[in-house]
Amino acid sequence: MSVRFGAALLAGKLCAAVARRFSPKRGTNLPGEIALKIDPLFLRRIKGIDPAKTIFVTGTNGKSTANNLILHAFAAAGLSVASNAEGANLKSGAATTLLKNTTMSGRFRKEWLILETDERSLAGIQKDIKAATICVTNIQKDQVQRNGDPDYIFQKIRAAVSESVTVIVNNEEPHALSLAKTAGRAITFGVQKNARASSVEADFGVSMPCPVCGDALVFGHRNLANVGFFGCPSCGFASAAEADYTVTDADFEGGSFRLRTPDGKEIGPFKLAYTAAHFLYNYALCCAVCAEAGISPDVLAQAFATFTNIGGRLESFTYQGKDVTYIRIKQENPETLQSALDTIAVDTRNKIFVIGPAVVDDIVPHYTNTFYTFDCDFVPMMASGIERCICFGATVSFDVAGRLRYAGVPDERIAVLDTDDDETILSEIAKGDAEVVYLITWIKKYEKLRAHAAKIAG
Repeated sequence: MSVRFGAALLAGKLCAAVARRFSPKRGTNLPGEIALKIDPLFLRRIKGIDPAKTIFVTGTNGKSTANNLILHAFAAAGLSVASNAEGANLKSGAATTLLKNTTMSGRFRKEWLILETDERSLAGIQKDIKAATICVTNIQKDQVQRNGDPDYIFQKIRAAVSESVTVIVNNEEPHALSLAKTAGRAITFGVQKNARASSVEADFGVSMPCPVCGDALVFGHRNLANVGFFGCPSCGFASAAEADYTVTDADFEGGSFRLRTPDGKEIGPFKLAYTAAHFLYNYALCCAVCAEAGISPDVLAQAFATFTNIGGRLESFTYQGKDVTYIRIKQENPETLQSALDTIAVDTRNKIFVIGPAVVDDIVPHYTNTFYTFDCDFVPMMASGIERCICFGATVSFDVAGRLRYAGVPDERIAVLDTDDDETILSEIAKGDAEVVYLITWIKKYEKLRAHAAKIAG
C-alpha cells in the first residue's frame, strides 16, 4: 500500500465517522472528496472489486429509483452489495461508498458494487472502476446551463461504453438504444403500450432527431414524452418490436404488472407500488438486471412487495378539506414535467392545478426560466377537469401564466401570485369548489407549504 493511498484511506474513514455522528448529509460526499484530494488515484487503488459484479446505473431520469430498486432486489436475494443509495452520484460519492465498504488494508469487502453515476461523471469513474455492466435509463433534456443538449450528454456516456462492456438500455428511448451499436453486448428493456401512455399528440412539437443519421424520428406511440416505439425513415434505426425484457399487463388500479423474458415466458404478477407511468421503466430495468444476475422471480416478487421509494417524488397533505398531491419534477426537464401533466390528466375529477417554478440556485449564476414548458402539451391535462390554475413565485409566475394562455386557458381560470409567501399561496389554494389539488414546485417549497399548512391546522 502506498503512503498516499494509506493516508487517503485513513483520512476518508475518519471523516466518514465524524460526519456520520455530526452531519450525516455531508457524509455522502465529503469523505470521498478528502480521499481524492489526498490521492487522485484513490478509486483505482482499491483491491478486490470484480468488474463482472460491478454495475453502473446512469441516465437523465429515473436512475436513483432504478438504482435503489436493483439494490433492494439484490439485498432480498441475500447478496453482499455496496451502493450509493443516498444518490451521491459524482466521483466523490463513489469514493465515499467505497470508503465505507473497504478494509483498512484497502480491500473491498462486498461481493457486488452497484453505483448510480452522474452522466457527466460516468466516463471518469469508469476509468478508475471497471464496470462490466452499464445501465442507461434514458438520455433527455435536463439542466441546459450545465448539460447543454442531450447529444452532448450522449457523447459523455458513449465515452464509457466499449466492446468490453454490456449495456442494458431502454428499447424505447432513441439515444439510449443507439449505445447498443458500440457495446460488446446489449440487453434491452421496455414497456408494452398501456392505459397511461403519454397523452402528447404525435404531431406536437419538434420531432426528435435520429441519433444515428440526424433525420427526424417518427413515433408510433409514446409511453412517456419522447419514449415509445419509434423508427427513422431514413436509416432504419428503430426500437425492436419487443425488448428482451418487457413489462406487460400493467394494472395501475390493481397495482401489478407482468414481465416477458427473452425466451417468451410471462412471469409475475409483481406488485407495482408506484403507479405513475414512468415507474414501469424503472421496474423493467430492475427486472433485466436481476434476471441477468440469476435472481429468481420469487425473490423479485418479494423485493417489489417491500420496496419503498426515495421520499419527495409523489407525496400529499390535506389543507382545509382539500387533498394536495405534490408531483416532483426536475426543472428544465420537459420529460418529467410532461409525465406529471400526464399523471394529472388521468384523474378526471374536478381539480386545481398549482405550479411554482423556483430559482435554480445550485449553479452559478442563479437563474429561472420556463422554456421547457413549451416542450410540453398542457391541453390534455386542461381537458381533464381543471377548475383553476394557480401560478406562483416571485420570478416567473407571469411567464408560466403566459404558457397556459398559449395552451388556450382563459384568463378567468388563471390566478397569478407574484410571491413565494406560503400563507398567500395556501389561501389561494383554499378557494374554489375543487377538493383535489395537484402541486408542482421544487421539493423545499413543497416542504415549507406542507409545514405551514400543518401549523395552521394546529
